[in-house]
Amino acid sequence: MSFQSSYPLVKNSVQDYIFALLIILGAYIAGNIPALVVYSQLNTSSVDVIYELQQQMGNTITFVLLLFPWITVFFSVPVVAKFILRWPFQFLISSRKKIDYKRLGFGFGLWFLLCMITFFVSKNELVVTNFNVEKFIPLVVVASCVLLIQCAAEELIFRSFLLKWMSTRIKSGLILSIITGTIFGYLHASNPEVEVIGNIALVYYIGTGVFLGLVAIIDDGLELTIGFHFANNLFAALIVTSNWQVFQTDALFLDTNPPAFTWVDFLTAFGGQVLFFLICWKVYKWKLIGNKFIR
Repeated sequence: MSFQSSYPLVKNSVQDYIFALLIILGAYIAGNIPALVVYSQLNTSSVDVIYELQQQMGNTITFVLLLFPWITVFFSVPVVAKFILRWPFQFLISSRKKIDYKRLGFGFGLWFLLCMITFFVSKNELVVTNFNVEKFIPLVVVASCVLLIQCAAEELIFRSFLLKWMSTRIKSGLILSIITGTIFGYLHASNPEVEVIGNIALVYYIGTGVFLGLVAIIDDGLELTIGFHFANNLFAALIVTSNWQVFQTDALFLDTNPPAFTWVDFLTAFGGQVLFFLICWKVYKWKLIGNKFIR
């Protein structure tokens, strides 16, 4: 059974998928309520919610509040799978008989290592030490839990639910990856990076979404993509932060360079993804079956 296919034992209607999507959207909206409640209790007249939360509640609490919508989404997915789509939850994660946690760990470790190498090779004097043990230790605990849930939720929605839904009409894995990757990218359009450094950041998000879609389809599961996504976001939370990125945390390093994402950065990022792909291809002996991508 191909991962990109809908569940073969249940014939879902369009209404099933729409109802499931509405519940997921409702969970996301509900997840924003805690941040708005906390903000409403602050003594401020500013309309900049994120800034005020960071100033008065601290980076780590703000970090959790901003990601809380994805926590509610994550816990809504098993409910949607069981009661609306009538799918086993595992079917959303993998086509294998059981979830391969070693694969998840491998994807995480490989991409985190590649991020570390790239960071220390390109690091300059404007990247300064930001270590504060009293703030960093709680951040490690909180970020490790919250980001794993957030990344799993995004993968379940974009690389599983939407991909399987669209596969009822579109059979080409390549087209499915492009569509879901584009949706993934444009939903990141409100991130501060896009406003500060321009549309090249949006191209990066879309390209990464397409890449993760291809990996999920080739590997018949989300384990590698969850590991990749988790490593990417955890690196941004724990290792290096800036005052203009979406995650502003008490990380080990603070990047004070002017906001920029050059074509060199762009090519380096995608070069890393190509290397990740090739290593996984070698390790897991992928067979690129043509009909997964072109039909």
